Amino acid sequence: MKHYSLHEITRALEQTPDMPFGLMPGARETMLKTALKNPSYSWVLPYMRELVEKYRKTPIEAPSYTAYAAWAREGTRSKFDASMYALRTRLNMMTVAALLDVDGAKEQYEDILYAFLHLPTWALSAHHFDRIFEDTWDDIPEGPFDADGRIRGIGRSRKQCLDLCACSAAFGIAESAQLLEGRVEKSLLRWARQECYHRVLGNFMQLSPYPHFEINPNNWSGVCMSSIGGAAIYLITKPRTLAPVLMRVIEALNVHLSGYYDDGTSPEGFGYWQYGFEYFLMFADLLRQRSGGRIDLLGADEKIRRIAGFGADCCFKNGLKLPFGDCNIHGVFDESLRRYIGARGINVPPEGDMKKSFDSAFEHTNMLIRHLAWDMQPQQSTLVHPRAAVYPVSQMFMGFYKTPEDPVYLLVKGGNNGESHNHNDVGTFVIIRGDQMLAADTTGGSYSKEYFSDKRYTFFGTRSGGHNFPMVDGVEQEGHGRCRCARFESTYANGTDTTVMDLGGTLNADALDGFTRKVSGERASGRITVEDVFTLNRPAEIRDRVIVPGETEKLAEGRLLIGGKDGMILTFDSGSLRAVITPTEHTLEGKKIYTLDLMPKTARAGELTVKMQWETA
Repeated sequence: MKHYSLHEITRALEQTPDMPFGLMPGARETMLKTALKNPSYSWVLPYMRELVEKYRKTPIEAPSYTAYAAWAREGTRSKFDASMYALRTRLNMMTVAALLDVDGAKEQYEDILYAFLHLPTWALSAHHFDRIFEDTWDDIPEGPFDADGRIRGIGRSRKQCLDLCACSAAFGIAESAQLLEGRVEKSLLRWARQECYHRVLGNFMQLSPYPHFEINPNNWSGVCMSSIGGAAIYLITKPRTLAPVLMRVIEALNVHLSGYYDDGTSPEGFGYWQYGFEYFLMFADLLRQRSGGRIDLLGADEKIRRIAGFGADCCFKNGLKLPFGDCNIHGVFDESLRRYIGARGINVPPEGDMKKSFDSAFEHTNMLIRHLAWDMQPQQSTLVHPRAAVYPVSQMFMGFYKTPEDPVYLLVKGGNNGESHNHNDVGTFVIIRGDQMLAADTTGGSYSKEYFSDKRYTFFGTRSGGHNFPMVDGVEQEGHGRCRCARFESTYANGTDTTVMDLGGTLNADALDGFTRKVSGERASGRITVEDVFTLNRPAEIRDRVIVPGETEKLAEGRLLIGGKDGMILTFDSGSLRAVITPTEHTLEGKKIYTLDLMPKTARAGELTVKMQWETA
């Protein structure tokens, strides 16, 4: 993405004098028109009326101190998160209802906004880290400089903690205040803008210290910096005051984009791809409008187009999504994002469940608004079967097999264990038929304090032992960037995709001299073959593991039915291999998880092959 100088940004802003800035000409009118005339949104107005009535009868409940302190006392964030998100949902939904002129919505919006402005923090408790019981941090004890001559941080209170929740709240409140100007009590909107400035924008504008997410190439930099930039566009009218803020935001967004691989993939997976990228797009669109089209961060940047296209390849039938890392398989592709990038000629999945998408955006006022305000249509909307998507830089393969009516998906991941939201899953594969994972990924775990501590890889779902990957003499992968796939090659010939990975450096087992994995998928039939070749310098125990949700049925020696009649048959050489199936304490979508280990019956040195084949039942 292009770097812009302070002079370029100032000149662009000064040549667009129409202030105060609004989302777009006639934004509220477009929202109402969409709600009234777009069949996909015919449910919106009745739904908003129901919510207004529901909230009228339901007292507003702010998060309790006990819930806030639970992170420090118990290591759990769910208590405070649930209360904060309930409050955010109510505020965001009433924002939309008020913009649509639903009877009684304005009063509900004013009441919930008033309560939200009184909160001691807009940040989630976990993002205060170990400072929950401190009044302030980064104080100046004896002067502006530390022992090394650096400027000390200005004292910040709990109220000024910057995180994803706080920054996006400021963006949402600043935008809705502008759209509701003249319709809601003026003094309340003025107070709301003051709080957005004091808690987030002004806090950010104090140069030292910069927030950690400003130089972090993950979803945080996308969400937080785009939210700060969006709030700044609404709250700062003078170009020469706004320009340095935007220059800093743009530089940080260049850092954010560097966190995507050059082939467009996000190492954090689908959910975090969407979270960071949708905020980037919202800010880029606002900046393009504010600068009269002179600053277009999207422009013709090919990497950004590849990033935008990555999301479609993460989408499978029945709403399933790419499940690697801390992401869950039942994510939702936001419909406003789908329409926006689709209108730019980028391939997107077919239209999904609009209401489900709308409800899934409960945390994001700005996305809810754009559901109705971004009135555009994708140019290309299709998921073709059979086909394959190969991402050579991130070392990822996605095969879409058989037919759209009876799909089989093969997902293969190389990569390394130093990625954001990493699981120790280098070299893993996932097989999906229809709406169920058969060779499964355990997906994201519970976001407790221990989950993000040095105990992270003691959890079943983050260990390589909780993935479709072998163990040699009980040795598993380690959680660092040196554990990586040394070679990743995907080819296509005669109707079959073949991916070969050199994984010899992923297991620090004394007996192992080499390990390669070849995964093949036949596009027409959906037959999948996994062939693992181990080079051993002495006899060793090998457990070639597959994670299976639900019980398996033995059809014959070397033939197991996985997933019932709508599942697949796993075939292996029962003469040389035995299957050891063990229940675990874990569940996945309500199903008990089993480990299925294919183990050689004879331990020997030299080259040893474990081969399994999956066919539709």
